[in-house]
Amino acid sequence: MNNNDPLAKLVAPDTKDVDRQKLADVLEPYVVFDQTSHKMNFEDKFYELRTNAEKIEVILLADKARALIFNDGKKEGMSQSEILVVEAMPEGSVKSTLKTLSDNRKILKNAEGKYYIPEYRLSKFFSKLK
Repeated sequence: MNNNDPLAKLVAPDTKDVDRQKLADVLEPYVVFDQTSHKMNFEDKFYELRTNAEKIEVILLADKARALIFNDGKKEGMSQSEILVVEAMPEGSVKSTLKTLSDNRKILKNAEGKYYIPEYRLSKFFSKLK
């Protein structure tokens, strides 16, 4: 591909490849995983996030990291009820925020109906949450 082509800026490196270092750097102030249970626990800075959308995005980013870290057979993606279990916000806030994020295509649903953040959006989070 010609680097002088204006359309070249639309081509991204492998969108399936996750920059593990950047993902770790972004999540480090917000979440820590229990080594035995693999459960995510939130740091104080997580609760300082301004919007429920940011909290849901961090939760889904953390779920992506969990799937990469632990070889427990659990794939990336969380259902509404799984997000509620982490007790990060009230039930009504989770439901409405998931709907808004999904409607705006900020998050996607997989075949099992679980929400996840697509890899092509990761670079936006790396700059947004830093």
